[in-house]
Amino acid sequence: MHGRSLRVPLLLENLRRHAEIKTVGRSRFPGSLNRKNALWKEYRNFLRQALSNFEAAITVPNRSACLLYYYAMLNFAKAELLSTVPNSITGKFVGHGLSFSPSRAKSVAGDVLVVKDGVFPWLYESRTGHKLGVGTKLSVKRLLAQIPEISTQVTDAALGESVIAAVHHMVAADDDKSWTVLLTEGSIPTGSKTERLLLTHFREVSVPLNWRDHFAMSRRHISKVRLFESIDTCLRPSPGQIDLKGSMRLTQKIQDILGMRTSEHMDANICPSLFKTQMFPMPSSLARYAITYYASSLVRYKPSVFDLQIAPEQAYMFDAIARECALPMLIDTLSGLEGQDQLFFAAGAHRN
Repeated sequence: MHGRSLRVPLLLENLRRHAEIKTVGRSRFPGSLNRKNALWKEYRNFLRQALSNFEAAITVPNRSACLLYYYAMLNFAKAELLSTVPNSITGKFVGHGLSFSPSRAKSVAGDVLVVKDGVFPWLYESRTGHKLGVGTKLSVKRLLAQIPEISTQVTDAALGESVIAAVHHMVAADDDKSWTVLLTEGSIPTGSKTERLLLTHFREVSVPLNWRDHFAMSRRHISKVRLFESIDTCLRPSPGQIDLKGSMRLTQKIQDILGMRTSEHMDANICPSLFKTQMFPMPSSLARYAITYYASSLVRYKPSVFDLQIAPEQAYMFDAIARECALPMLIDTLSGLEGQDQLFFAAGAHRN
């Protein structure tokens, strides 16, 4: 969404379009008019319930909001999945797709979520194109590291550091071809599956002195950066024209580690594989969903984990999960419903 500043009311308004305008919501579904209308009825009511839970959640000032946020995201996910697995959603008992036993939980650092049949693996497949096997164990600590907006709190809670690298994207061209260029900020694990996938499709090149000019950045931007250009190129269709869709497909070759941005300070994120030696895509959107489920389970069954006298850093971290993940989760949902990444820019961002 170009030219609109990022804020909760704007996102809720755009999600409400799907819930209340038939031509918007019904357009997501194939088939006969009767089929479209039947799915539209389910769709709008999942969305209305999700919006009610979300609007209630934003009035709760601390981690207790995670319970409401999770039920909002669960209903948003069901609405999103109606276009991919409608027969598993409509009129059926639908499991969370994750399980966690608070009674057996030892610590956030050691806790794991177990994948079950239900919403989460369906959502994972819909968003990544990969299946997630029942019984798969997801480390809470690893999932937390995949969420960039709570990186400071995760570090303060002694649960590691963020593994997300920011990406700035550019299409470059010469007389007859074009290619894509990625400027990265943040570490990419050396020798990992993530690095191997990146270097299969991109080569690292020297960073020129005027890199800020190429990526439209201020001279005050002083982060350590690396530069990669796509190995493959696209032919230019004619002088003065660039095949932008073809160029973007060059970038999509690393889609297993490429995550949507939730801030206008970058164009995308490198979301590394959950494991260093085995490719396990885990975009931030799905890590947020899983961690919100985890937090909601603790809110319901083991709130002592949030005790400010016993574990203040942990309590502050879960407060941050409720506060900082809310807006990105709305972007994740809107992107899923619209079928493409939603980009927001502050007013006047493209003016000098």
